[in-house]
Amino acid sequence: MKPCLIKQPAGVGDVFFLQKVAHHFRSKGSKIIWPLRDDIFWISKYIPDIEWYKVSDDFPGKELYNYAGFGETEEFIFADPSTADRTFNTDPTRIMSAKYGLVGLDHQDWAKYFKFNRNKEREEQLYYMVLGLKDDSEYVYVNDITNTDLRKTSSMSDKSYDYPVVENKIYDGFSLFDWIKVWENAKEIHTQPTAMCFIMDVIDTDSKIFYYPKDERQYQDVIDIFNKVTEYRNA
Repeated sequence: MKPCLIKQPAGVGDVFFLQKVAHHFRSKGSKIIWPLRDDIFWISKYIPDIEWYKVSDDFPGKELYNYAGFGETEEFIFADPSTADRTFNTDPTRIMSAKYGLVGLDHQDWAKYFKFNRNKEREEQLYYMVLGLKDDSEYVYVNDITNTDLRKTSSMSDKSYDYPVVENKIYDGFSLFDWIKVWENAKEIHTQPTAMCFIMDVIDTDSKIFYYPKDERQYQDVIDIFNKVTEYRNA
């Protein structure tokens, strides 16, 4: 079977969301080739069964990387979900689902196919040593960072909470996956829909999860994606 080259070099949440697409072609016998932007290549340490490359690498099929859409050559299957909202469906409320529509798949059960390896040692280091939490700590987790360039959302300003706050920060040596223990044990999670929400949707947590809008589109393109939402705030 021809290898499948997937063009979705960023954002982090999009890569998580599209794991069903990778599974689909892998189940048909295709090797998955997936170049990532250099600054998010850490993902490759956690998600198995994919041949990860940096976009800057000389990866197989690189001569196709300037193309858009979905199709086949004699040597490759090529899918570009990164531009599906322009090449497949231009409805601004369907940006995420268009990535699946491009390749003829339903996105509704995406979470079933999002598999990753956990580093329990790193999770415990962050939980106990960096954040100073204990097994019986009661706290809320708050994230108002919208993406990797650390922009913050105004919709979460001046909020008050019923428990002490553990605020999302970037700690050297720790990845997004290393926060899982923190999320699993939080009383509440307050965040705008971003990459971490895809992880939260598949882990075992009883936390109440509240989402806040990050831009004027509110929740239009994610409203049917996340399953473990207690409430969409300010919608």
